[in-house]
Amino acid sequence: MVIVGKPYRECPFCGAHLDAGERCDCREPERKPAAAEEKPGKMRLVAICREVNAKTGNVAVYRVGEEMTDRTISFLQDWARNNPGFRYFTLTSTRWERFGAVITGILKRRTVTAADVDRIGGIVEL
Repeated sequence: MVIVGKPYRECPFCGAHLDAGERCDCREPERKPAAAEEKPGKMRLVAICREVNAKTGNVAVYRVGEEMTDRTISFLQDWARNNPGFRYFTLTSTRWERFGAVITGILKRRTVTAADVDRIGGIVEL
């Protein structure tokens, strides 16, 4: 008769199945999250482009993939000045994630005035 042992052992306190040499954490106090995990994410600026196709008049609104730096902002301002079909806006990444669909809907209108942008709130045209 061959006796085959279990491939695991059981914790005597909670009954969890443990590998050889593994310690059960059922009796350890619950760990608090690290200080870095408690802080909200770093606030970042993002750029949004409103592009009007000169031939069709279709409006596209999308997030610019570049990291927002002074150089990026200057480039986008120059580009918009020289290309009337492009307008760029900046806002925080959390605001875009939360209200992006609403902002996109407003910016996709046929005409968007400075007053329209002011009514959105939390967004600035470059």
